[in-house]
Amino acid sequence: MNVMKKSIILGAGLLVSLVAVAQESSSISVWNGDSVAGSYNLYNIDSLTFHKDAETMKVWAIDAEADEYSQKEIDSITLFTPVVNSTNVRSYEELSAEFAKVTVPADGYKSRAKGNLNPLMSHAFGADPFAMVYEDRIYVYMSDDHKTYNADGTLKEGDYSDIRNIRIISSDDLANWTDHGAQPIAGKSRPSDEHPKWASNNAKWANNSWAPAAAYKIINGKPKFFLYFADNGSGIGVMTSNTPYGPWTDPIKKQLISRNTPNCSNVEWLFDPAVFVDDDGSAYLYFGGGVPSGKESDPGTARVVKLGDDMISIVGTPVAINPPYLFEDSGINKIGGKYLYSYCSNWTSNSNPGVAKIAYMKSDNPLGPFEYVGAFFDNPGDAAWAGGGGNNHHAVCEFQGKYYIFYHTRALKSAMGISGGAELRSACMTELKVDTVNAKFNYLRAADTNAKGVKQIKNLDPYRKTEGETMAWTNNIQTDLSINNIRKTCTINAYSTAPGAWIGVSNVDFKNGAEYFTARVSGKGILKVCTSNPTTSSYILCYVELPGEGKEADVKIPLKSITTGVKKLYFVFSEEGGAIDYWQFY
Repeated sequence: MNVMKKSIILGAGLLVSLVAVAQESSSISVWNGDSVAGSYNLYNIDSLTFHKDAETMKVWAIDAEADEYSQKEIDSITLFTPVVNSTNVRSYEELSAEFAKVTVPADGYKSRAKGNLNPLMSHAFGADPFAMVYEDRIYVYMSDDHKTYNADGTLKEGDYSDIRNIRIISSDDLANWTDHGAQPIAGKSRPSDEHPKWASNNAKWANNSWAPAAAYKIINGKPKFFLYFADNGSGIGVMTSNTPYGPWTDPIKKQLISRNTPNCSNVEWLFDPAVFVDDDGSAYLYFGGGVPSGKESDPGTARVVKLGDDMISIVGTPVAINPPYLFEDSGINKIGGKYLYSYCSNWTSNSNPGVAKIAYMKSDNPLGPFEYVGAFFDNPGDAAWAGGGGNNHHAVCEFQGKYYIFYHTRALKSAMGISGGAELRSACMTELKVDTVNAKFNYLRAADTNAKGVKQIKNLDPYRKTEGETMAWTNNIQTDLSINNIRKTCTINAYSTAPGAWIGVSNVDFKNGAEYFTARVSGKGILKVCTSNPTTSSYILCYVELPGEGKEADVKIPLKSITTGVKKLYFVFSEEGGAIDYWQFY
């Protein structure tokens, strides 16, 4: 073992020994005689404090109280710096020369150069967003819009019939979103080549899974997650899981809400659920829509019902809500002690709330009666950046002290140059001002939404394990989901679909600098890890040799250059099929 030692006298007879030895992590140890008084990971240390007038030394950890040691009892402080052996076979220079042959696109459909954060995803579509907060992360559940084709190879127009999955993403910073995959939900009429091996627990009675809503509840001391979805317009289903991102199991083997549910046979569209768990643990389900002929101003097709304590049954008869000019899209929030039910208005010409806008009603009780307040959100399709108009669907959610509205646009479809009526929508978000004292949504105009999106609320910590499918921007990247029904786990990788494909991560805080990079990777080719931009030849941290087609490997690479502070981080693949499962810096 190679050891390098240097001693420094700090005064008052205190000896600090700096020792470099071969080991797995960087650490600092405080010695008292022959015993270690304390050991710390260097990346968790904010500072060491000595003072000439003090009798103690303080070790300040990041976001934690200081540990304190008597200076008289400290023999030495030993700093360990790791020696990292690269898993690469070829040299940096060899990998660099080979990667230089790859053409790398400078930007993607969602512009990383402009710092755009709308839409939330650029590698997949997702519509009808619903947001749920759990353990300081916000989870967004969406209809899995995707391209479908006619027999002649042209895109189908306006077709929702094969949407059988729910796409789930999550974030703790509102810029970098982790894709949890398109989870298989509806099982009836599912083609045999769509997840045949591991989708065994889906709702085999359901033709479709649209417009999801999610909630969790502590049951028997453990969190249980519930996913409600529309089986086209015929009813509402429910799935359960032990995590917010699946895998999902069908607990009742039938629709929770159907045409046979009392006071629901006359609802045009039994769809678009929203779920709400009150402060006392009681839960409520809102759903419905559609416009009976001649009832455009008062369709009367919205419903609310109390859920059972198990969240998979209902209590009593669903109660009618009468939103003016209702079309679809249920929403529910409790603000300032009031219950705010929101919805999308229909396409009938009217001045209040207007056409295809989001409006709301207010009540003192989650079951109503609700009093109409007015519209508070334009159709975002009216904004120049949004790719054109269409149906309007929303969710309002509070996260880290602010309210946000989630909605979908056709911005990604437009950026991809896709024309026509194919329903390819993308989830977006904008901060929403809310008067919490008076329980009032402030009006948000379409013109006040933009591709820039919301502000990133915190930097990403590269010294924690990060899923490879955590992305702010992408080019030619897709994700691949697999489910282990025995272990009840989901695994997802991000992979390249073309040479030069890349993943961009926003505002990564390297602090005082990293020394090496680790990851689990698969596929063939080379992975370039860099900052600044994906085409750079100047800000390269390392190259990673991928293990080969059909193979997976854990890699550890010393960094060619040390980067400090907050940077944009990029993972660039030299070939199609390269994949990354997770990554971490040290």
